Amino acid sequence: MKFLYFLAVLVLFSLQGFAQPDNGKKTVVIPRMKDPEVTVNPLPAKADMTRFQPMDFSDSVLDKDKPITFPKEGTSTAQIGQKTDKKPEKFISPYDIPKNAMPKSEGDVNSKDFRRNQDFGEIRTKGNSVKILLRDFAAIDGDVVKISVNNIVFRDRISLEGYRNTVEIGLVPGFNNFEIEALNEGTSSPNTGEFIYLDDKGNVLLAEQWDLSTGFKARLLIIKE
Repeated sequence: MKFLYFLAVLVLFSLQGFAQPDNGKKTVVIPRMKDPEVTVNPLPAKADMTRFQPMDFSDSVLDKDKPITFPKEGTSTAQIGQKTDKKPEKFISPYDIPKNAMPKSEGDVNSKDFRRNQDFGEIRTKGNSVKILLRDFAAIDGDVVKISVNNIVFRDRISLEGYRNTVEIGLVPGFNNFEIEALNEGTSSPNTGEFIYLDDKGNVLLAEQWDLSTGFKARLLIIKE
């Protein structure tokens, strides 16, 4: 009997030896998070849907009944589809100015003789930019000019000196309308200036002089091919 009791105890301890020991760690269960609710604010019953008016293309230049037309060169300065009653500015060639009207020095003639725009024609270039050399070819008396290209002011104030001021301007394909406007006449009338246009390789495109009263312009059209 004692032998059987001893055998049962021995078998019990053997089974405990093969059992996996407890590591003391507890299993943690992470609960699933609830998805947040998305709410949409409904529009009011009487929402103002007229705040942004639809665009009106009734007068569009793309209208089938209104084909696009391009004004002939030199006949109009209006944009496509735009009506205007403004008369284009008149420019006179410097070769049309009487020789007796050209002053030998500033102050020789009345400024009324120079109340007109001067047109120096057009030139063509394949360059990407031009360089303008500016100076007062007569007495240095404080003459000031403004440079615009295609009606956009590039330099709003340049004082003309005895040496040449240099301005470099990039060209756009097609027409580049350069205008030099006399902002004053210095201490002696008229505003006397000289310009030399160079291409981006240093070649001289044009060299001319102007005699302008205040508010008048010297124009040159450069066509980039």
